[in-house]
Amino acid sequence: MTGLYVPLAVRLQTDRSDRHVTRSVRDLEFRSVADGGFASCGIKLDHPLDRQPPEVQQFGRMYVYDRRNGRTVWEGRQEDPGRSVSTAGQVWDLNAVGPAAHLHDRTEPYVLVDIPLQGLLRVDNVTPGARDSVGEDPGGSGEQAIILQFPAGSPVNATSRCTVRYSDIAAAGMKLARVSYSWDAGRTDASFQTEAVARTGSAGAADTARSDNWNTAGGSPAPVVVTDWANGRDTLELAIDCDTAGTPATDDHWSSIRRLVVQAMRYTAAGAEITTGYTSDTILASDVVADMLGRWLTQFDGARASIATTTHPIDQLAYPDGVDAAAVLADLAEIEAGYLFAAWESNPYATSVALAGLKNRVEYKAWPTTVRYDYTVRDGFAGPGSAGEVYNRVGVRHRHPDGTVEIHESTQTVDILDAVGLVRKAFIDIGSDIGSDGNALRVGQQFLADHGTAPNAGRLTVAGPVQDNRTGRRVMPWEVLPGELIRVRGVLPHVNALNPTGRDGTTVFRIVAVTFRASTAVAELELDSDPVSVTRALADLTRDLPTAGRTRRH
Repeated sequence: MTGLYVPLAVRLQTDRSDRHVTRSVRDLEFRSVADGGFASCGIKLDHPLDRQPPEVQQFGRMYVYDRRNGRTVWEGRQEDPGRSVSTAGQVWDLNAVGPAAHLHDRTEPYVLVDIPLQGLLRVDNVTPGARDSVGEDPGGSGEQAIILQFPAGSPVNATSRCTVRYSDIAAAGMKLARVSYSWDAGRTDASFQTEAVARTGSAGAADTARSDNWNTAGGSPAPVVVTDWANGRDTLELAIDCDTAGTPATDDHWSSIRRLVVQAMRYTAAGAEITTGYTSDTILASDVVADMLGRWLTQFDGARASIATTTHPIDQLAYPDGVDAAAVLADLAEIEAGYLFAAWESNPYATSVALAGLKNRVEYKAWPTTVRYDYTVRDGFAGPGSAGEVYNRVGVRHRHPDGTVEIHESTQTVDILDAVGLVRKAFIDIGSDIGSDGNALRVGQQFLADHGTAPNAGRLTVAGPVQDNRTGRRVMPWEVLPGELIRVRGVLPHVNALNPTGRDGTTVFRIVAVTFRASTAVAELELDSDPVSVTRALADLTRDLPTAGRTRRH
């Protein structure tokens, strides 16, 4: 028997056909996840196996609608179809993946902010004997630096130079936006200069972004696109040069360049180049999300994307060996654990838009702090805890720009571990792509914040209408969305169990995934939560209370 016993409809769209196939659907199951949005869908379709349905095609679209109001409850693109024959007849097994699959479509080098020391190429050999190296700053700062030098006894003239080149942004097909560095010199001498040059490619047009006569005080310039070089430059050269002939008698003819930070030009989520506003050595996770939407993720509706502004400054995010957007978002999740990315339905007039023109709604948001749904345990609940997820120490390893490997250790007080004198330590390797002291410290702090108590994760079965506090109405199981908070009645027996309005890990949970099956009309909600200490809960409450002279935080 075919057809669905819930008010849902299924539509398949390809470049050859656009059909509603609900009457031929035997069963339907779809899944959505908090970090990702619509995830997967499978239908069983009654159709002869010896004929290829024109509405079935790889990369075609699959839609599931709520017939009561026309809303899209799931959408994605078709994958390889399967076929089967049994006593029940001939069936096509059609599977689809959600729009977040687009995150895997392109793998390319990607460099937004880089703090390079190693790997710069020596490109100027006009002056025999001139040296470039990486080592401790001879100016006495104690930092690692790029050292360019005309050694004693090596003749120089008005064309003498020593140049190193950074080209990872050019190799990624991107443009320079900002360069900042600190420099020092071994002597004060106007005949010698420290230069930063922005050029296009290895031999294209060039602009001198900064030229400073040597002095022992040094400087800290931060040239930017448009102001200091023309839009389109993609390669940075750092050099020392001389404008007079002679032979250095001492080894103080050097310039050291440290704290080098190189940034690429970013895009808005709508796809417009950002040519101004580069005033910091760091970027935000929200900047990265917007740039990927405008640069790569053209099947998402970047112009209408909802992107929450994050706060943590990121000083290293460079993938010279190639990366896809999914991997970048996974790294951002390590740094900004309280935010999630999700892709949902396509533009509302999809029926009149060709497949190539469809764009999906996306959001990058913080986990909410107020309860959206209310339900009970009447249909089934399981909430096992796991002490194996409790840690009071973590080590985060990363590769420093000078090539050395460092491990940053973070600790926290965990009463249940301290009471028995137990140390439980996790280990995370963030490599070199996001490897920096600041990022390593942040990743460790975020990890410990999520692993201070045993997670009260579980599953909730939903077989009836659910109270939606945001819309003020009761919604059906297939309408419940992940990435929201749900309060579960009946988990604790005492009267105050239902009082919390924010996530508390005992009655209020994050919904991390929802799976709905049409044949049973039941949704399975995957719950994941960390109980918080009383001290932390009070601190969070205090921050949220409006008081005199204090801006309320949301």
